[in-house]
Amino acid sequence: MPRNLAEFAHAALTADRTQGAGTVHVADTCVRDGLGFALLFHRRRDGHFAEELYFSTRIDDESWTAADHLSGGVMGIDPTSALECAAILNGRSLAPFGESETALFTGRPQADDGYELLRFHELLVDGEASHLAIDDTSPEADPARGRIHKPLISQVALVALFPGERFTVRPVVREGTESYPLGEPYELASPEY
Repeated sequence: MPRNLAEFAHAALTADRTQGAGTVHVADTCVRDGLGFALLFHRRRDGHFAEELYFSTRIDDESWTAADHLSGGVMGIDPTSALECAAILNGRSLAPFGESETALFTGRPQADDGYELLRFHELLVDGEASHLAIDDTSPEADPARGRIHKPLISQVALVALFPGERFTVRPVVREGTESYPLGEPYELASPEY
């Protein structure tokens, strides 16, 4: 059993994304080019929920380094409450829930001394959605990459974008073997270098 939030974040990237214990919940994970991000929610001693964003790096043997804390803060709602999430969505299938930027070492060739400014989008998603359909609409997108189907483990999804990337995101409902779009698509963007 993980003893602290960093261990929960590491475990979320290495094994069971849906784990949570007591007051800690893994809201979502996002993996981009050898970087892994885990968004956690936890109930504070004062009863309010807080969010914490952690990152880790995949190493040569495909394992993950220890998770490091990127950001966090108190939330205005209980993100595990379907009623509170529905009130914020107010009939929409998807709504922005938070956004932040952090310079991280990516090691990519286009990075300045190896560092790039990544933008993180948190999206509140209708409880009926099973996954997000994500299309890369960046000017230099690889058409062979195709659509990404991101499974949801909570009503909050995390998407990380590198500089200059643009994504179109749409919630999808799965009914048996069929999938249906839910609501309007939402555009996410990260600033250029």
